[in-house]
Parts: sequence; structure tokens; C-alpha cells
Amino acid sequence: MTWSCPAIDHGVTIFPNGKIGPCCQISADYLKPVSELNNPKRFADLKTDTPPAACSICINNEKIGVSSYRDFFRGSATSAPGLQFVDIRNTNLCNLKCRYCGPHFSNQWAEELKITPIIQNTDFADYKNILISDSLHWMYFTGGEPLISATHWQLLEELSNTGLSQQISLMYNSNLTTIKYKDKNIIDIWQHFKKVHINISIDAVDKPLEYIRSGCDWNKIKSNIAELKTLTKNSNISLGLSPVFSILNLWFLDQLYEYAQLNDILVSPIVLNGPDYLALNVMPTKLKSQALDLVAQLEEKFTISNAIIDQVKNLINNNENEYLFHHTITHVLLLDNLRGEKLFDLLPFKSIAIDNILKNHEYE
Repeated sequence: MTWSCPAIDHGVTIFPNGKIGPCCQISADYLKPVSELNNPKRFADLKTDTPPAACSICINNEKIGVSSYRDFFRGSATSAPGLQFVDIRNTNLCNLKCRYCGPHFSNQWAEELKITPIIQNTDFADYKNILISDSLHWMYFTGGEPLISATHWQLLEELSNTGLSQQISLMYNSNLTTIKYKDKNIIDIWQHFKKVHINISIDAVDKPLEYIRSGCDWNKIKSNIAELKTLTKNSNISLGLSPVFSILNLWFLDQLYEYAQLNDILVSPIVLNGPDYLALNVMPTKLKSQALDLVAQLEEKFTISNAIIDQVKNLINNNENEYLFHHTITHVLLLDNLRGEKLFDLLPFKSIAIDNILKNHEYE
């Protein structure tokens, strides 16, 4: 039996580097030039007798019982030919410098590292007639930060003006630092679409969030969430929190879940795959017990899927990348230094860092 996924025939993701793939989970080395949008069999080479290596994220998630993108596409695809799922992440334009990120998806990172061009953008204007078709019923916007992208706003207005918006559901990953663009409020445009769901990309609350997602203002995000919350009842708009579980935010997740519980907001976590030095399997052996205790408390107090909890526990227990913890420390301290932040002071890393890095054990 050949590998099958509706995204192969019915999906396209547009990346900032001029490349496309069937979805955002595909391996970067598989991506093809945007000109391949003209080819209706653009991703047919993924229909292989055995699961293709390019689809390893979905393959691995399905093995451990975590819902995969392939599961989502299978549950949402229709019998219509042509594109049904379009994922627009065509620019690295962003107003934050999240510590998991880098210059390919944040021009703020590119500016900090002096990488040119600072802003990357894939112009897909010549392919709109392919992307925007009668079969399209789902669009996903992320970035960069989609709510500061002029292309995003223009595209939504075009869909709204043509009436196609009524058949299209929108999904976002947004830092929700703003819901306005010039004199426009996104809420006024979203009301023309079939459904809108916003995954709010926050990994903690208060100062830990502001350090992990450098440049954000927690009070402003809270205000925007409150404004959207007033619309979620009897509305086509819904929202949820989408934290990335990593070695940076595990220590603050209880406060995030408490905020979500208090405000009746769904939490849909993602477990970080990379960069590898920030993933949970970097956990030092000396911190494993503390980390697992925190996970147990989360499991007891909040509703989190068993598959996610098991995945987190397995990564911490099987800390095969512990040797990268030196890189973790370097990464945290260097960004603190460059940005005038103090994330390191909030993390339980200090005693281990001193013992492993500063002490001279040569003559012990």
C-alpha cells in the first residue's frame, strides 16, 4: 500500500524562501520552487510504497499516538479536485524574536544577526488563480507574524469582496501582539469567513513569556485576547493557546494553564522538535526529577492529552541529547546579553551550569 495523505494532491504551503511543500511539516530538503505550483502533480513523488522520509514528523507522531497533520487533512478533505488547503507563510516579516526561531521566519532575528536580505518574501501573485479556487475551503496563516503582513490583509479583503470567504475557514498561528493594521481591525474582516480559529503562540505568561518571545508585551496580548473573547460566544471566531513545550518554558507552564483555565481558553500544546538544543530531551539528569514532578502536577491539575504527556515524559526520561545542554546554556546567556534580558535568572540551570562549566575538576 502506498503512502497517502490528502495534502499531497490538495495542499500547498508557501515558505518565505521561494519554496513550496504540501504542508508545513514536510522536511525542508524536500521543498520545491514556487514555480511548481503550475504542476498539478507537484508532490506526486511522495506517493511511495513505504512512508517517505520527508514525512517523518507525521510518521513519528502517529507511532506514538499524537494527532498528526495527516490526520487533520484526512478528517477535513472533500471529494473535490484541486487545492483545498493553502498554508501562507510566505514572509519572515515579524515583530518578535522568539528564542526557538531564527532569521528564516523572523526579520527581527535577521536584523540582529546582520543577515541579508533581512526580509524574505515569496511573491505568489502570479499563482493566485491556482491557489484561490472553488475547491479551496481551508487557509492557514502564520509567519513571521501574519497580522502585520500587508499581503495577508489584501488577500482576505479580496476573498471577502468576491464572496469566496463564505466557504473558507481560516486558521492562524499568531503572537496576537496586534489585531489591527493601519485603520482596519481584523475582527471586521473575519466576520465574512465561514469559521476562524486563532492559535495564540504564547509559551508562558508575564516576564517568562516576554523573555522567551522577545519583544512582546504580555499586557497588550492579554488585552487583545479579552477583546476576542467577547466575540467567541455565538460567533464564527474561536481561539486557543498554542504553547511550545520546551526546556525553556516547562518551568512556567502551570501559570499558563492557570490563566487559560481562569479564562476558559483551550490549550493545544506542541512539543518542540527543534532546535535540538532547546528540546526536552536535552534535560540534564540532575533536573530530571524536578522536571517530571512538574509534569505530574500538570497532569493532575489540568486536562492535557495522554499522548502529549507521555511524549514529554519520554523525552525527559530518555534525555539522549543531554550532551547539548552546554549549547542550551550558551544560547540562553548569549541572547540575555544581546537583548538585555534575564531569562537565565528564572530558569533552574544556574547550579548545574556552574558545576559543569566554571568548576575545574582536573585534579579531583
